[in-house]
Amino acid sequence: MLILAFAFVIFFWLCVGALQFLFCVSVPRLRRYALSAALWWAVWGPCSVALMVVAGLAVVAEGFARKDRDWSLLHARHLPETLGWSCLILGVLGTTVVATGVAWIHQAVVRRFPFALFRVYAVAVSGGIGSVFGWFFSFWLSSFNLSFYWIIDGGLMLALVGVFGYFAYTGARSLRGTPPEAFAWVSKEEFEGV
Repeated sequence: MLILAFAFVIFFWLCVGALQFLFCVSVPRLRRYALSAALWWAVWGPCSVALMVVAGLAVVAEGFARKDRDWSLLHARHLPETLGWSCLILGVLGTTVVATGVAWIHQAVVRRFPFALFRVYAVAVSGGIGSVFGWFFSFWLSSFNLSFYWIIDGGLMLALVGVFGYFAYTGARSLRGTPPEAFAWVSKEEFEGV
């Protein structure tokens, strides 16, 4: 059950990142930040799971510290309020710093790819974002009693991955932005794919 909760938390943040990607793609001035913005939110998933594990270990450590070994009551234990809020605040601040650092490094590195490599990368990531929407609709469709659920679900998943990948392939230049001026290891021609 705990693994399912972790998977739900990660999937939730992936959905938020996918929505952020759609928002950035729909606003021309933000288009070049779409991939990094989606990654910023996606980093929150593993960080949230790590924070949940740390909180769980703190509850177990409290049981050991009190020498109260009645593990049948472990589900009734909870973090002290001050420790819980401190853990939450530090976790949110730490996750914000980690996610911002990862997104900044991602933006700096990806803008230095040759255009052909960037196009492959954009198609792969955008197809992955399409699959996140596919999984969301898959869970939604599973609530209905459909006769051909697997065919509809598989077709929808393939369609979403394909559409997102196609638009990333054709719109790779707009996802790219301008060539970097400092520490550029590709020429302007390689950057633009001329």
